Amino acid sequence: MKEIVRIPLEGLYNTRDLGGYETADGRRIRPHRLLRSGQLSGMTQRDERVLVEEYDLKTVVDFRTEQEKKESPDPVPRGVEYLEIPVLDELAVGITRDRESERRMLRILKSRLDGGVDAAAEYMQGMYRSMVKEENCRRQYRRFFEVLLKQEEGAVLWHCSAGKDRVGVGTAYVLWALGVPEETIYADYRKVNDLTEEVVEKELSRIRDRIPDERLLDCLRSLMQVKDSYLKSVQDEIRKDYGSMDIFLERELGLDDSARRRLQELYLEG
Repeated sequence: MKEIVRIPLEGLYNTRDLGGYETADGRRIRPHRLLRSGQLSGMTQRDERVLVEEYDLKTVVDFRTEQEKKESPDPVPRGVEYLEIPVLDELAVGITRDRESERRMLRILKSRLDGGVDAAAEYMQGMYRSMVKEENCRRQYRRFFEVLLKQEEGAVLWHCSAGKDRVGVGTAYVLWALGVPEETIYADYRKVNDLTEEVVEKELSRIRDRIPDERLLDCLRSLMQVKDSYLKSVQDEIRKDYGSMDIFLERELGLDDSARRRLQELYLEG
């Protein structure tokens, strides 16, 4: 399996090229075509040059809510199309990164911890299942694939805030549609933990003084990173409601046989 590495940028720590991932039938994703990322607010001028000149960035898809965009607006490079496709239509604890979400996160975790359950896992699995069940989420991911199916050249970059949940699910859908093996899909999903570890620990250090409860801090760490069980809850919900991933991709995301062939023609080589 191809080594999963970040694009070496100065201000963006979780930006990756899916190029080189191998499909089950031996083809590979074309490089410089499909880029996943966290928010772009830290992008430097050098980062912009790398993405535009080296990766031929043509389109940015922003999965964030209006509040997230207001607090950390994207610096969109000149000549790059910017599309707003908010996967969630409201603040979501542990997924959206805004001040109100953080306050709600603390209140919810405090109320659940004493119940003796894995509060973070329980919450996040529920949120991931909702991304399958909620009509708006499905509609927005369908819009995302409409963008991909029109992108005949250059790179598409999609991002949320941390680049782990909304982007994680959207990227998994792309890889499933392209025929990438599950092992690679989960490895790509987990890689966010390595790339965001330093940022997560800095954030926990920032709030440690006002949250002395180590159990609560551990819960926050779980919310700010990913676990296989989060993405598996998406698969489980799809199997329960649709029977298979193929049926879900066709019925809800508009990827019938013709669209999937088109997607593979655009983004696979070999």
